[in-house]
Amino acid sequence: QRLTTISTSALMNNQENEYINRLISIREKQAEIWKEQLMLEIRIHCKFLPLNFDHLENFISPTDYSPLNNNAKAIEVKNKHYKIIQEAKRLWLNYFLNIYEIKIQEYERQYQNEFIKLESLFSNNNDKTMLNNIKEHINSRINRLKKDIYDKMASFRRIILQNRQRSSSTKNVIGVSPEPYLDLISNPFD
Repeated sequence: QRLTTISTSALMNNQENEYINRLISIREKQAEIWKEQLMLEIRIHCKFLPLNFDHLENFISPTDYSPLNNNAKAIEVKNKHYKIIQEAKRLWLNYFLNIYEIKIQEYERQYQNEFIKLESLFSNNNDKTMLNNIKEHINSRINRLKKDIYDKMASFRRIILQNRQRSSSTKNVIGVSPEPYLDLISNPFD
């Protein structure tokens, strides 16, 4: 309703409509990146990372080396291998999360630049009310989009937890969360 009022106003021209559409488009792209970031964070929290993170274990050399007569050395090598993979996954996750943050900040910068241009158009017309209406419209539209994303994330979280429970591979995958890990050749408590 507000957009209809805004766009049918006699003061609006094509250039101003283009700025509004660009602002909305930038916010929608930013929200999509934010959604992807939330999905990754949910996967981290649920301990069910995307497959590309689990494939990292294949890139780091497997622990085929095993000293023939030194069990303590074999255990030490396996434990170091586990820690190396865990740390590599953490670094990779931090890298991905930082990329999401950089993209979100870049869209924010683009949005601010476009908004400044729109403000300058309206300052020439001396129409602060119209500018405030545009700002409210964009904010309400983006808030609806964010609410939709949050609603979808609850469903996504349930699906991820169900998939994690059904997956047989999660038990054999090295996670990123700090976990006690002890690999013994034999059980000393038998």
